[in-house]
Amino acid sequence: MPFALERGHDLLVTHHLNYPDGVNLMWNTSLVLPGLLLGPLTTRMGPVLSFNLLLVLAFGLSSWCAYLAIRRFVPGHLAATVGGLVYGFSPAVRGQVGHLHMSLAFLVPLLLLALHHLLVDQRRPPLLVGAALGLMAGCQLLIGEELLAMTGLLGLVLFLLLVLGNLRRLQGRVAYALTALLAAAAVFAAVAAWPLSVQLSGPQRVDGDIQERNRSNDLQGYVLPSLQQEIAPRAAAERVRRFAGGNSAYLGIPLLLVLAAIGFRWWSRAVVRVALALLVASAVLSLGPTLLVGGRDTGIWLPWSLFERLPLLPNLIPSRLAQLTALFAGLLLALFLHAVWRQGGWRRLAVAAVGLVVLAPLWPSGNVIAEQVTTPAFFTGPAVRQLPRDGVSLVLPFPNPAISLPMTWQAEADLWFRMPGGYFIGPTPDGRPRFGPNPSPGSRAFYRIYRGLPPPPLTAARRRLLAGDFVRWRVGSVVVGPMPNQAVMVRFLTELLGRPPEVVDGVQLWRDPVVALEPPARPSRPA
Repeated sequence: MPFALERGHDLLVTHHLNYPDGVNLMWNTSLVLPGLLLGPLTTRMGPVLSFNLLLVLAFGLSSWCAYLAIRRFVPGHLAATVGGLVYGFSPAVRGQVGHLHMSLAFLVPLLLLALHHLLVDQRRPPLLVGAALGLMAGCQLLIGEELLAMTGLLGLVLFLLLVLGNLRRLQGRVAYALTALLAAAAVFAAVAAWPLSVQLSGPQRVDGDIQERNRSNDLQGYVLPSLQQEIAPRAAAERVRRFAGGNSAYLGIPLLLVLAAIGFRWWSRAVVRVALALLVASAVLSLGPTLLVGGRDTGIWLPWSLFERLPLLPNLIPSRLAQLTALFAGLLLALFLHAVWRQGGWRRLAVAAVGLVVLAPLWPSGNVIAEQVTTPAFFTGPAVRQLPRDGVSLVLPFPNPAISLPMTWQAEADLWFRMPGGYFIGPTPDGRPRFGPNPSPGSRAFYRIYRGLPPPPLTAARRRLLAGDFVRWRVGSVVVGPMPNQAVMVRFLTELLGRPPEVVDGVQLWRDPVVALEPPARPSRPA
């Protein structure tokens, strides 16, 4: 984002990846708003630090905003804090640690709280409430569109529950709600008009479901922990590994028992009824189109199958709706803890004991997957700037969904060059969605070598095909970085280009490469 602003490039379409076709960033997890906000830090300290900072902030911000929303219904700070932690550090949110568009879930509780205020409280000016709702929805669109759609689904359920449950109290509230909703729509439209127009009618848009396989929660996932939890029997963790949606649904048996007790004991309270209904709705939707039990598809029809027939919604991953399940579980737990704590005496000891028993199964494991970023000095030093600015470099290994490291190298080089390939969602020739670039003779050959298979023979016909790729990509340089089977790749390119590379700051470099259409003549043996 800071690079695009500085250079005057399009913020929502880039040609630095998948050159020359480009990438529609609205069909990808491009984090437009966080990228803009952290622009100064990224410019000064680099993209890796900004990414790591967002990874850390995601859990704290999500927990804090859930705490703020829960405080509207739970006066006690400690109980609301526990509820916020259940949400922000839930397996559903922590399981998205590498997907910032999902783990940056801090606006979700505030969006639902604003909708509740719009429909129920109605204490502040309607234009202010509506504008806040529309602005937060627009911001969420520029963080993670998938999470916005999921929140919209639950917001619709909340709307129906509140309206149908308060038909006698609608008089006098309709005008306020309509005014606020119109204000929300106007503000959201002002923010979202351009991004959505780029997504739906801009270049490199796709048509169809981008999800390659069913990723729904398993019914057993609510009680079986994975290695994300500190307390996780090996047998349970191994079973969860086979679940399509992982363990994002996990709440643990103690919390499920508390939720059942809350529903039985305080069903008369409207906030409990609504929260339980929203919890059940999000939990059922997260199970996907058919019920999975123990990794086996029972074929039992579930409500999510209705949404698969609507436009755009099939692009959601159902298991991720468990984040909203965790939010309402945190709210209900906070209600329980505060209500019992207020009674004083020995009940406070009981509350502390229940809290520990409930939180213990949810306690996160201390093992956090991390990877050292080792970018060759060529990309971070002055050597890369000897290449033409905005020229095209064929960087190997060829970037695709299985090999995204070259994208980090390009980012750490301050996007000095463009390159073909990448890990992104783009269209096939007929417009259907595809992860990564459309295959070509060059990409197939390079990926074959990366996997350790013998390189394809450089016949005259293959050389012409590869030359066609070099011309279409407008390759101005070829850079081979650290990779498996690097020596084989270098030999293949040396034979293809008719000359050996330079060795520059940890990479193999060919400047102004031209594919040799005829193999070099071998020296004749002496008679």
